[in-house]
Amino acid sequence: MKFLITIFLILSALIDISNANAQSASIENNLLTLRIHKQQVAVESKKCPDLKVKNILLPGQIVSSGKAETTDNLWGKGQSLEAHYNDGRKVTFTLYDNNPFLYIHTVVKNESGQDIRVNRLEIASVEMSIGEMSKPLNTLGSGGFAPAQQAQGSYTYTLLAEPDSRHSILTAWLTQKQGIGLMTPKLDKSKKTYKVKAELEFGNYLVRNGKERDTDILLIGFFEDGREGLELYGDYLAKAYRIQLPSKPEIYCTWYHRNLSGSGASTEKLLLENADFARKELAAFGLNTFQIDDHWQSSMEMPKTELGTGPLKTFAENNSNFPSGMEHTAKHLEKKGFTPGLWFMPFSGDVHNPYFPKEIFAKHRWTDTPYEVKKWSGTCIDATSPAGEIFLRERFKRIYNWGYRYYKIDGLHTGAPSENIYINRSYDGIPVYGDARLYNDEYTFTQCFRKGLSILKEEAPGVFLLGCAATQNMSSLGASFGMVDAMRVGPDNDGAIQGVWGKTTAGADYAGNLYFLHNKVWYNDPDPYFVRNSNPLNKTRWMVSWQAVSGVMNTTSMQYSELEPERLDIIKRALPTHNLNARPIDILESNKPQIWMVKNDRLIVLGLFNWNEQRHTKIDYGLERMGLKSSENYELFDFWDNKYLGNIKGKLSQTLDPASCKVLAVRPSKSHPQVISTSRHITQGLMDIKEESWNPDRQILSGTSKVVKGDKYELRIIVPEKFAIRSAKSNGGKMFIQKEGKLVRVSFIPQKSGTINWNIEFK
Repeated sequence: MKFLITIFLILSALIDISNANAQSASIENNLLTLRIHKQQVAVESKKCPDLKVKNILLPGQIVSSGKAETTDNLWGKGQSLEAHYNDGRKVTFTLYDNNPFLYIHTVVKNESGQDIRVNRLEIASVEMSIGEMSKPLNTLGSGGFAPAQQAQGSYTYTLLAEPDSRHSILTAWLTQKQGIGLMTPKLDKSKKTYKVKAELEFGNYLVRNGKERDTDILLIGFFEDGREGLELYGDYLAKAYRIQLPSKPEIYCTWYHRNLSGSGASTEKLLLENADFARKELAAFGLNTFQIDDHWQSSMEMPKTELGTGPLKTFAENNSNFPSGMEHTAKHLEKKGFTPGLWFMPFSGDVHNPYFPKEIFAKHRWTDTPYEVKKWSGTCIDATSPAGEIFLRERFKRIYNWGYRYYKIDGLHTGAPSENIYINRSYDGIPVYGDARLYNDEYTFTQCFRKGLSILKEEAPGVFLLGCAATQNMSSLGASFGMVDAMRVGPDNDGAIQGVWGKTTAGADYAGNLYFLHNKVWYNDPDPYFVRNSNPLNKTRWMVSWQAVSGVMNTTSMQYSELEPERLDIIKRALPTHNLNARPIDILESNKPQIWMVKNDRLIVLGLFNWNEQRHTKIDYGLERMGLKSSENYELFDFWDNKYLGNIKGKLSQTLDPASCKVLAVRPSKSHPQVISTSRHITQGLMDIKEESWNPDRQILSGTSKVVKGDKYELRIIVPEKFAIRSAKSNGGKMFIQKEGKLVRVSFIPQKSGTINWNIEFK
């Protein structure tokens, strides 16, 4: 990918661009070199010579620049160049050892003689010279995949990639503690340039006269493989925010399982009946959390017709759906072995309900009235207000004392004054924050948002927090980094209950381009998959397979006893969810990634997905490009067809029916027997086989598997022609043998749940 990059660091629209000489200096690490000379900054990649930064032009006059050695507790040793401007601003460029990112940090100093207040600040404009564009370039951002000609505005990050080589440039925000990181790309064919404008939106950014104030850190990285760049970025986010995720829950949610005014929570009776059924049928497979959704709360005696739009927002008392109360329900769920979970809207109130004191709310900037969101989300509670903080602490403590340890926190964007612009995904220039003011105007809106979540975490220690939903207003995406354990990254997908194709694929679509956040910054939540008969089997398998292979949050929403055994069994094959990092192999080259891979030291699992509801699709993909060895033979087993597919070399070729998928277990061919697949889980031994070994002297294949009592367990074994089974034994039950050519199936019905050892002797 032959293109050059020019980066303009826009520090003020009023700065006069000058050619005045500034002192020359340079810094470098083993991957990058950066130079400042005569108002120009140049960056050169040592590892990717075709990714060159020709200039970082700094509008305005650099009055001085200096080099310094630096050491950071997180990033280690490095070198910094500090550029001082004639308006008092300071930009620090840093390169850390063995680090492919350039760090750009701007500090604003106010020497104007009066306080300065802005809503947003343009930090950098990255201009890339793309030459003749002999090869098409693609982009990836919060809005998804697009050719460079159709690049969309993005939140948090944007990636430009040459799909054949995968060489990529990643522009991304390392921190979003002061403001929301925005990216606006623009292709200029006449100038043969591609420009990304990087901004921070604060809602309110006040710099007192004579003071200076921080902004957030922008990264620019150059990568031979853009996927590796995204994955490293996810690692760095987790490092920067010091994130340590709790265990991932496996969830039942009430939201979609019955109709109540169109949708809503279950009832106390149905919920406990469902818990009884799940304890017998699904708990051993991994289901461990029962979450109650909307319609549990009362209006506090106010007629709903007199209240604002959207859900009731008191969250203080139960309604008639849960007559014994929320504390009683939580205790019963816990007795049945499940973590009790509850949905509520942490920062939402209702100015029309006298239950809420008016002084707790953020205010409209000009009218000084409570800031009420126009659609659904309610009135924004101001965490910087003493009254607002007291109200929030009492709300959070009350729910915690009821016994709930999993929270689905909806309307999350109302943690700062902002509108509900659902479905929001890409950035289109519309302000993310509302025209409002906070009680404490020293806070940016992003800081207010994070303070509210800090209060929640203080009052509910150890509770698993699922943010919901980023698509209501993407201000809640980056601002939630380090504050929540999981995030609903897509819209409601209830249409998938009836097999509506756009809803069936929505979770995979919205979570796919944020895959690098999963397991690192938080767990991506795509919303439930649906196994009911109303969702055709091929579409059900599509949803469940994508969830199982990608490893995202596993949520179901159904009265389980109403499912046919075959449909209930699909849930069992998806529980629990793996904790490995899956990768969309073709994400830089396909509008929707068709190939997902997850692997461990023993097994490779490929998920193949046809995104077209009407047409077949043919997948032809080189194994080497997939990260496998082109010189090796690989054995394949298809989970849903329950069929050994033989072996391949050099290329994977599969045809998928419309709206269908395949999940393939893949292992390099061996000269001795090996397990290619199991029946326990869609991932076919990725999780359930804990150990497998071949003893060539004794001709014994042995291993350890995690099984579920009463659930038939089958080992699918590739047996080369020179071998034949002599015997099969386990400490889990009598084993049965079935030969199908080169494939041998060895099965048994476990007498108990847990790990079992098995030995298969050959002759």
